[in-house]
Amino acid sequence: MARSECRRSRASTDLWTTVPTGQAWGLVASTSDLTHSGGSADPAAPWSVAVAAFAANFVTFGILFSFGVFLTPIADDLGTTTGPVAALFSTAVCTYYAGGAIGGRIGDRFGARLLIAAAALAMSAGLALTAASDALWQTYAAFGVLVGLATGFCYPSMIGLIGRSFSERRRPAAMGFLLAGVGAGTLVMPLASHALISTLGWRQTYAVLAAVALVAIGWAATRGDRVRTSPARLLGVSQLVRSRRFLLFFAAVVAIGPGFYAPVAFYNDYAVDRGVAPALAAALIGISGATSVVARLACGALGHRADPMWLCRAAFAAMTAALVIWWISDGNPAVLIASAVAHGVGWAVWVTATPSVLAGWYGVENLGGVIGIHYTGLGVGALAGPAVCGFIIDASGFGPAIVLVTVTSLIALGLLMLPMRETAVAGSL
Repeated sequence: MARSECRRSRASTDLWTTVPTGQAWGLVASTSDLTHSGGSADPAAPWSVAVAAFAANFVTFGILFSFGVFLTPIADDLGTTTGPVAALFSTAVCTYYAGGAIGGRIGDRFGARLLIAAAALAMSAGLALTAASDALWQTYAAFGVLVGLATGFCYPSMIGLIGRSFSERRRPAAMGFLLAGVGAGTLVMPLASHALISTLGWRQTYAVLAAVALVAIGWAATRGDRVRTSPARLLGVSQLVRSRRFLLFFAAVVAIGPGFYAPVAFYNDYAVDRGVAPALAAALIGISGATSVVARLACGALGHRADPMWLCRAAFAAMTAALVIWWISDGNPAVLIASAVAHGVGWAVWVTATPSVLAGWYGVENLGGVIGIHYTGLGVGALAGPAVCGFIIDASGFGPAIVLVTVTSLIALGLLMLPMRETAVAGSL
């Protein structure tokens, strides 16, 4: 094995891993293995791609994670309670991860451009149809399916696009910038949505956001690439499920899902229920987003100097701590802000480090598809978490729901602390 290949294998392998990734899987690849069309020799071109990816993430996740400020207005307008409407968010998130598993693979095979264009249309149509809904089932079809699919088409394909556009050394910083778009959108969009709802109502607010999504995500699609990757070089699900460390990581993500999404869905209603001013209650998820922007950029700057799997473990610990702080807060604004900050840090470090973990294990050419499949585990947790919590809150209040998601997060942390050794041998795939 060449000296440079040895360095790459060592850098991308977990500290506890005994089998070098390149030898075990034969899939450590560079962007030179791909055939691109529409590329550019301009060194600034990759960063224009990163800016477009930032914009797409800002809009898609900003809209999705603003749902908490829409929850009560939708429930009141449609004459229902928290539980059924909270399940709408769970459905959208689950659809997002299912769409990501499909979209990431398509993006690796053919490029991101058409997927992102489809996402622009789906997001805009989903929001417009949600705004026009007069029954809860209609919102499930519009928001739950179309908005979820739009987010799923964008996210993994954008990560794969960044992986193809940047060198190994610059990739972590570009990933940090791309993912900062998620945090920035989560900071700005809930506050903007709250202000618009106060003035226009929730229906008109979604109509405005439909137009914003069409323009912003449509522009991002123009920066997407077209690639032709041989199907023989792409991993399938049957291959991934033979990987012990993939299954461990996947199981940990399933378990962390309820604890990750519960604050997104319920910070606002919990704070209002405890007497916190509505503006501050709406700002809590924005505070988490603001913290995550800084943490994502810092994590990206660390690049190859930190082991990405240990960063994921630290992130899971931070998100678990955020839930404990939330539980003991009893509505104290300062303590709730501390919980939001811990949630934002854990969220940022986790999602920034995960692409480096998976690219190191399975190669950059598989990154979009592998991360799409990987995050379906989070979709399972998201489907169960907010929906179950919503019904528990209706029946018994917030306390038991927070305890439940704290327990599942502790299980996730325990799984992630297990050694991530690979059992595959050369040529097994």
